[in-house]
Amino acid sequence: MKAWQYEHTMRREAKFDPTWKSEWGGMTQLSVFSNDLVSLFWSSRVPGSGAPECLIAGAIQSVENMGRDVSKAEKLFEDGLRFLEEKNFEELKVVTASIFDELEKAPIVRDHPYHSFEKPSSWKAISNQISHESFQFNYERLYSSVLGGWFGQISAASMGTKFEGFFGEQFESFERKDLPDFVEEEGGYNDDIVYEVVAMEALYNSVKPSSRQIASYWLRFVPFGWSAEYVALENLKRGIFPPKSGAFRNPFQEWIGAQMRCMLYGLMHPARPYEAARFAHMDSIVSHAGNGVYGGMHSAVLTSLAFAFKDPKQIILKSLEYVPKHSEFANVLRRAINWCENASCWRQVREKIEEEFKNYNWIHVYPNLCCVVAALWFGEANFDASMEIVLKMGFDVDCNAGEVGTVLGVLLGVESIPTCWLKPLRGTVKTYLKGFEKLSIERLAKNTLELFRRFSS
Repeated sequence: MKAWQYEHTMRREAKFDPTWKSEWGGMTQLSVFSNDLVSLFWSSRVPGSGAPECLIAGAIQSVENMGRDVSKAEKLFEDGLRFLEEKNFEELKVVTASIFDELEKAPIVRDHPYHSFEKPSSWKAISNQISHESFQFNYERLYSSVLGGWFGQISAASMGTKFEGFFGEQFESFERKDLPDFVEEEGGYNDDIVYEVVAMEALYNSVKPSSRQIASYWLRFVPFGWSAEYVALENLKRGIFPPKSGAFRNPFQEWIGAQMRCMLYGLMHPARPYEAARFAHMDSIVSHAGNGVYGGMHSAVLTSLAFAFKDPKQIILKSLEYVPKHSEFANVLRRAINWCENASCWRQVREKIEEEFKNYNWIHVYPNLCCVVAALWFGEANFDASMEIVLKMGFDVDCNAGEVGTVLGVLLGVESIPTCWLKPLRGTVKTYLKGFEKLSIERLAKNTLELFRRFSS
């Protein structure tokens, strides 16, 4: 049926009701941009840790990191801080929208180092720059490794949720042996796994997986997102699908959101890092672009390589071959490796990270990539030691711990993860997704293996 025919018939068949009472009064209960939401943008606390957060400041600094002149947005930022203090929400909403607009229009700073790197976006362009090599793995240990990856991710991320958003020095007094005490019952609530669960559901119900299919499942199931995911969901609501959903007016496109959730694709593609990267790219462009996408690819690659290699240092070095070699992400990865090779301890690397990325948001992909590398490099495949390092590196601890925990879970197998990390989970994980409120971790592993079999043929 033509749309005009439907509309014309609807009105033609309508019966006028003289008793109808106006419903405009109900509009007072609705808000396109509520006071609560605009307040969250300017002053909030990280749900798991209580760390202070200002999303608008993060947006401005991130666009500046991408080599643009943000001076106009910074002037508006000063006005916004005043309106926030005055609780003048009407003006604060206008300033917030104006800042996002100025960030989109921010002029390019031609001599900024960001622009000296390549940023291929299509899979074809990326594929031409990365290795296609795959490796052998022990099929008899596959289930133990996949299950270990899930248990390692969920327990480690649960621990890290308590600490995210702070500098690592604040946690020096915490002893290694006490860290499992912070693993919440059934994993607590963590948004990282939400996107993996939704992606698995999308893959299960698709003949030919695609970014659009994953995005459509975000619309079905994800109730709310933060930073890059918030912008992506807003774009998707308006029919802006991947890859535009991750790039369009998204100042958070190079934050950690893709890197925190793409370990799934490494679990699905054991010892096949190219395929893991391909699926991670498919997922990542829903909400990210550029170096943020490469972060998603890299977490998938590390996980995939853990099926083939048992030395974390070898895994990290090999992972360089699976990110665009002329990208800034690859440059940061090489520098992180160099810091680790030339440092006598991980604390020296922490000092390098904090100095090098002091003008980056704590959720940006770069400092967190370096934290993951340092924890794996100096942790020497010891789960407890690696968790202590990733905690005391600071930054986005739950995402980083989840990634490190996945890699080590695969490498060690579930039987070699200390039981103190597993007991609080009771074999299950909670989510805030309707219809997926409580999930068996064994079922997650078995579903992952089913996806492996489907997409490896």
